[in-house]
Amino acid sequence: MFDTTIFTNLDECRTECEISDDISIVAIVYEKLDGWNVNSLRAINPNERKDVDACVAVAKERLSHYVNRLGHNAPESLTLAGLSLWLMEKDDGTAMGLKVRPQEDYLLFPVSSDLGQKVR
Repeated sequence: MFDTTIFTNLDECRTECEISDDISIVAIVYEKLDGWNVNSLRAINPNERKDVDACVAVAKERLSHYVNRLGHNAPESLTLAGLSLWLMEKDDGTAMGLKVRPQEDYLLFPVSSDLGQKVR
């Protein structure tokens, strides 16, 4: 059985999906301008191939809802925490399950102005 987990890769400035089994990470799925990429981190047994391929399809579908998944045109003024939140913004107006709001050409969680200054 395989699981998928969405996360941000701040070094590469993109949103990725990890496919893992009970023991290890099997593959990382992400999108770049030239298309979808799947980095296999271990050999896939023939009896696992169908399930892994299904997880890759699920990962692509899940990632397609993250509007900043490619990391292009990221606001330069963001801290790493702010960048991570920006990469997690979805097409339904949420990030990590919370509604976000427009602010200075990018989206942040609605927080007090004092805390908002610390996130940027």
